[in-house]
Amino acid sequence: MEVIPMSEGEQLGAETTSTESVRAETLLEVDGLKKYFTQDSGLFAGVSIDTDEFPPVSLGQDYVKAVDGVNFEIRRGETLGLVGESGCGKSTLGRTILRLLEPTDGSIYFKGEDLATLSGESLRKKRSEIQMIFQDPQSSLDPRMTIGQIVEEPMRAHDMLDREGREARAKMLLEKVGLDPHHYNRHPHAFSGGQRQRVNLARALSVEPDFVVCDEPVSALDVSVQAQVLNVMEDLQEEFGLTYLFIAHDLSVIRHISDRVAVMYLGNVVELADKEELFENPQHPYTKALLESIPVPDPRDRGARGVLEGEVPSPVDPPSGCRFRTRCPDLIAPDAYELGGGEWSHTRAFMRAVKRRTFEAMTAAEIREEFFGGDLPHGEAGKIVEEAIDHLATDRNGDDADDEESRWDEATDLLLESFAEQSICAHERPEYEIEPVYGTERHYAACHLYR
Repeated sequence: MEVIPMSEGEQLGAETTSTESVRAETLLEVDGLKKYFTQDSGLFAGVSIDTDEFPPVSLGQDYVKAVDGVNFEIRRGETLGLVGESGCGKSTLGRTILRLLEPTDGSIYFKGEDLATLSGESLRKKRSEIQMIFQDPQSSLDPRMTIGQIVEEPMRAHDMLDREGREARAKMLLEKVGLDPHHYNRHPHAFSGGQRQRVNLARALSVEPDFVVCDEPVSALDVSVQAQVLNVMEDLQEEFGLTYLFIAHDLSVIRHISDRVAVMYLGNVVELADKEELFENPQHPYTKALLESIPVPDPRDRGARGVLEGEVPSPVDPPSGCRFRTRCPDLIAPDAYELGGGEWSHTRAFMRAVKRRTFEAMTAAEIREEFFGGDLPHGEAGKIVEEAIDHLATDRNGDDADDEESRWDEATDLLLESFAEQSICAHERPEYEIEPVYGTERHYAACHLYR
């Protein structure tokens, strides 16, 4: 497999070889986009007190790095699926692209113009070309307005058509999304969830946009209704020449509607590839874990599904280097130690078990047998492991419960500082291009396994 390192500023989206010039045109390009939130607000925001330090009062903000250096492009007429666990920054990324949230840094090129630099009237005019479909079909519709008023509202905001023209277009769009134009004077409470989301579709299309951000538009709907809404969205995309950024956590939905897929973890895009390439040839450990966790619709299949270990780190203080390294089952061994594959596998398992305290304290011999089959790694790595065992072994430290907490902490710190923090995964942010197996689209994976 050919692997080509990527420079930090290189685009993650793939160049197309399609002969269709419209499809080849880049509509949206995101370059180094960041969105940070401050944790505190009010008069004393950023003020911290530590009586053990002098001076005891210090100033400084902690930032939640919801989106932290994202790069990709979307071509006209395609659907880019964006998937990841809850809290990874998907919705924040979508809202920042539309300038519903102010970007902290980076560029958002739409038709060659940087949306991040626009403001006032120029940004308001641009918003007729970019629209959003929200997740909750109920709370995103004003219950005091009729369906007709809701669909016409964006047209009124952008001074499109006269009253009769707006009404005619609203009724036409209601019919396009599968609703009866006679529903024009009804209120949202008279409709089901799927029908409300169709109203959202009609509202988004009312100003003739080119680009639509779909923020989990079917996650609140029943499965049978999901399929109907997705089919409507595909039909509308073809009829109106729409381009979608489709955000979801359901991989089956992403596979159905997307052309390419971007996988997001803790504010970063960790893999981006053509849909078939990503599902059939995933390269990032996080992507593989997501795919393994998909439920199998067969009651006879009792095999255990893949489960990610550990918790997602805080976006206030994300891990250095690869964001996924604290949960990665394929963490790379430090170059400082000559560890064979089996030795590193055992050491890594022991380090994770100590960090998460997944076993009860036992004797040194029992720990060696449990995690290393009785044989510790050779050389300096073995000495470090032996020292960590000394902290935990009941036959070497006694049973003092008051000291137990500190012994676990000392063992954890020793192992993490000696092994996890010395790995290349902790020092360099990975960006690699991989030769695709399916198709010709570029395949990007943020994993040092391909260095």
